[in-house]
Amino acid sequence: MPNNTSHCFHCGEPVPKGCQLTANIDGVEQPMCCIGCQAVARFLAEQCHDDFYQYRDGQRPGAQVDDAIQSWSHLDEPAVFERLTQVSEDNHRQVTMKIEGMYCSACGWLIQKVLLDLPGVQDLQINSVTQNMRVVFDPTLLTLSDLFSQVARLGYRPMYQQDTAHQADLARKKQLRQIAVAGFGMMFIMTLAVPLYNPESMAQDPDIGQFFRLISLLIATVVYFYAGQSFVSNAWRDVTNRHLGMDVPVALSISIAYFVSVYISFADHGHVYFDSMAMFIFFLLLGRYVESAVKHKGMDVRSALNALIPVSALRLSADQAEQIPVDQIKKGDLLLIKSQQVVPCDGEIRHGQGRFDESLLTGESTPVKKTIGDTVYAGSRLLNEDVTIQTTVNNQNTFLAKLADLMELAQSKKPKTLQTVDRIAGYFVAVVLLLALVTGFWYLQQQPDLVLPVVLSVLIATCPCALSLATPTALTASGIKLLQQGVLVNNTEALQQLPHSKHWFFDKTGTLTEDQLAVASIHRYGENEQLEHIAAGLQAISNHPLASAFRHQQAVVVADAQEFAGRGVQGVIAGQLWRMGSYEWIQSVIVNKFKPVQVEAGQTLVYLACETTIVAAFGLATKPRKGAQELLHWLKNNHREVAIISGDQADTVAAWAEQLGVAHYQGNMQAEDKITAIEQVQQQGLRCVMVGDGVNDAPVLSQADVSISLKQGAHLAHSASDFIVLGGSLSPIKHAVDTAQKTHAIIKQNLFWALLYNGSVTPVAMMGLLAPWMAAIGMSLSSLLVVLNSRRLLRG
Repeated sequence: MPNNTSHCFHCGEPVPKGCQLTANIDGVEQPMCCIGCQAVARFLAEQCHDDFYQYRDGQRPGAQVDDAIQSWSHLDEPAVFERLTQVSEDNHRQVTMKIEGMYCSACGWLIQKVLLDLPGVQDLQINSVTQNMRVVFDPTLLTLSDLFSQVARLGYRPMYQQDTAHQADLARKKQLRQIAVAGFGMMFIMTLAVPLYNPESMAQDPDIGQFFRLISLLIATVVYFYAGQSFVSNAWRDVTNRHLGMDVPVALSISIAYFVSVYISFADHGHVYFDSMAMFIFFLLLGRYVESAVKHKGMDVRSALNALIPVSALRLSADQAEQIPVDQIKKGDLLLIKSQQVVPCDGEIRHGQGRFDESLLTGESTPVKKTIGDTVYAGSRLLNEDVTIQTTVNNQNTFLAKLADLMELAQSKKPKTLQTVDRIAGYFVAVVLLLALVTGFWYLQQQPDLVLPVVLSVLIATCPCALSLATPTALTASGIKLLQQGVLVNNTEALQQLPHSKHWFFDKTGTLTEDQLAVASIHRYGENEQLEHIAAGLQAISNHPLASAFRHQQAVVVADAQEFAGRGVQGVIAGQLWRMGSYEWIQSVIVNKFKPVQVEAGQTLVYLACETTIVAAFGLATKPRKGAQELLHWLKNNHREVAIISGDQADTVAAWAEQLGVAHYQGNMQAEDKITAIEQVQQQGLRCVMVGDGVNDAPVLSQADVSISLKQGAHLAHSASDFIVLGGSLSPIKHAVDTAQKTHAIIKQNLFWALLYNGSVTPVAMMGLLAPWMAAIGMSLSSLLVVLNSRRLLRG
């Protein structure tokens, strides 16, 4: 039979008189106001989605939907929507929000499971350590307000990034108030409990004992409903969502202690456990507060990167200069950067030149000299002179912001080991409840007076919080550490693969070598000290890569400069015609013929002639990339097999391999050949690392078990790589290997400790050897130990 309510079970609207439409929801015929609601309700039931109605927390459906829309509808305003979301692929939008109340990976699993069923959600990644969630959605199918509303319906509090600092501050203050209430309540109740634990002191006047119990009840009620509110509400949320979270056994234990003690207080017999309940709440709140403070200190990548930029900037206009907040910077603004100031936004230098310290962005301490037309990045520091820059992006789209987005995306991806641990932790909660039930039943038969304290100890002590934190805290800490060292982690799974990868493949051009050419040798046909300055003047008009070898030289003045594609350049210097270019071109214009100069393999020859006379020949070569020699030597000393696979000519690759001390190399390779070389090693059951740069490297990077590329390379290569080296040196790769090894060891230590703690404390609690307050301290300390152990990565 349908309910007697006059409202539609699906939408909450009043059911018209005489309407007999119903739909079967969970075996009960529920009233519907129209055929449309009936069709939708039946569809949900047929597709096994009728648990949709469980997420309404008992409110009338229509009222809840109206409340949610009213609460978050401002997010759909165009200006707000544009500020909070970014454009993703296929015209989708991306939003990052912080989820308050998400304390473990199990909570993240629940949110992910529900939201991925929403129409329009394309991708969703959650980091349970930083409580950040990144969602890619189709705004034509799902509004931003609906997305936030659905998270709120599950019992969590979604916060957009601009609001997180204020909300986090309010949450911390509330948590401190709860700790204070629980602490004072615990001390007061324990004072009153002293005579209650000594019945002889109450023998002359039993009414005093009852009075103490009622006073304890009054104080315990405040502690339970205020200080213990978060545990109970979180557990209720998990239960109503048909999910066993970490707070379920905690809330069950304090609720049993409170309500059983309430009954005993009025029944006037037996011991009350208000003191134990207050101690539970105090120690658990204190442990969670310390754990949260330690866990988030320095482990929130966006906050850490935002701290690098100033809070204001000096914007120049036609008639004045004004100091503006950094969030008001727009693309195209002219900003004045003074000496020793930090650049607030990405831009190009329009006036002046200076040396910039980019160590906080790339991990390299050597300042970079930049002049008009060069790009500067937010977070770099100007060391000398004032410069004027024109911003090339809005403040929300800087290089720093992209780093934060990539890092948060990487942290939200769950490695296979973390997924396994999450599944184990989810089942563990059910096992804890079962053990508590079995223990309680046994003590009820054997020692009834110990039932309550033993069951409380089992519920509290065996909660698998430490197990749930073991892996994600270590991965988050290692990602932050590597970012400080100049390496962006694009895939946290690779952190666990890297220590076990023994075969390393390197591309040559742009990876083991610099992008810029350099003068390696000069063959002079006469005496002239100005040769390099003349060459610099002639090459100043050229965009050819060979010209980069002379850009650091002071150029002489050249008149009537011309460039001839494929041949070289010419110009008039001091009334004489100078030419610089290939052997064939110079040979064709001079009177006295000459033979080509012999240079080392890998060098490119450029000839310089004055009028009809050959003057010099320059041997150009790319320099080894900074840190390349040291990295290759370090890898070989650490028992890694190293090989160069390159598309360059075989003799050039051979020369570079000999120079760098690499025994295995191949040249003239296409992308398919490189993939085949890696596959041959992988077919032997061995893991491979590919270090490359460029468009042709992208499929090769994807083939390798672990891939590393450089920031200067093509964007396609970046998307395919697991690690991105942000500076121009290869030295940070050594840090990446070292940090990955430490991360692997710390994860094993965390898991060992968590399993050892839960495995050893469970029988102790079941045997009645663990007092309830000791169980609360033990659970908090176990989680805190895991977090502190993971934070060692930030110092190492």
